[in-house]
Amino acid sequence: MQKLKATLIISIFFVSTFGLGIAMAVPNLVEDPTIQVGGPPCSLFGTCDSGTTYPWEDSDPETPWGIERVFNGNYYGDQYTTAVQVAILDTGIDLDHPDLAPNIAWAVDATGGNSADDKNGHGTHVAGTIGAIRDNNGVVGMYANVQIYAIKVLGNGGSGSWDDLITGLDLAMRGPDGVVGTADDADVVSMSLGASSDPGQAVHDKIIELYNAGITLVAAAGNDGDGDPSTTEMGYPAAYPEVIAVAATDKDDSLASFSNSGDYIDFAAPGKNIYSTYKGGGYDTLSGTSMATPHVSGLVALYLAMGGTRDPAAVYDWLKANALDLGPAGHDTGYGWGLIQAP
Repeated sequence: MQKLKATLIISIFFVSTFGLGIAMAVPNLVEDPTIQVGGPPCSLFGTCDSGTTYPWEDSDPETPWGIERVFNGNYYGDQYTTAVQVAILDTGIDLDHPDLAPNIAWAVDATGGNSADDKNGHGTHVAGTIGAIRDNNGVVGMYANVQIYAIKVLGNGGSGSWDDLITGLDLAMRGPDGVVGTADDADVVSMSLGASSDPGQAVHDKIIELYNAGITLVAAAGNDGDGDPSTTEMGYPAAYPEVIAVAATDKDDSLASFSNSGDYIDFAAPGKNIYSTYKGGGYDTLSGTSMATPHVSGLVALYLAMGGTRDPAAVYDWLKANALDLGPAGHDTGYGWGLIQAP
């Protein structure tokens, strides 16, 4: 059995770039972020560059800069109430967080434990970007009225097994009633996790099963990038063709230096200095392709809430049609089809 130890590098002073791994019977699954943990940023619009303004900023203090960027300063993620279920496969979620609790529709532990409550913070941060409520406090998510499925597949240290991921994917596909093809099945699966090695056919088969069931799968590309988008750093499950692979950008629309690159990259989203919910009812600023991924997952949820087709191919075409093409024209190995945009 191949093993890797997941190690969270936590610092209030700098962001370190790294990849994480975890022990399992097949190659390694990891939670992927580079993380900066500390107090809130100088403003919700990024770091301490308060003298710089961007045309997409507005005066709403509840909207973090990454969401501002996706909406170009015209946030409307709280204007729809359609039931859309997003399964967040991660370290769990702070089930009592005031910005998240009203939207948590189901919580389940796929690791063999008895609680999906987040003791790590990573899953809670992801959840806030996807679906923090609009309450004029803290932050608001990409789709503020989403139904969140908190599916714990990683342990409190950020590690887990591919078998647990498969279990989590199956739970998402079946929904709370345990039956595939009913209204409570997940519409979107968000995975801010991954590894550099292909885990094998069992994981891919389950991914294909969800894709064929009409579920859109989104995953972090990984944080092993070397700053050169012409090189390839693999990340799984993001690299599977059925999964939307997400790279990370900073406030200037540049690729984050840690972001993986390769032909499998589909889209880019804000992933550096992202302010969101955190464990213990708090908020924090984290960086990584883990933080970029929920921007895409939340935008897909909003698209479905607006009446979009629940079909992964249709979702992909919609994201592509609205993406801001950055880097070389057309698809490229750094940004994919470009930076996601809400039309």
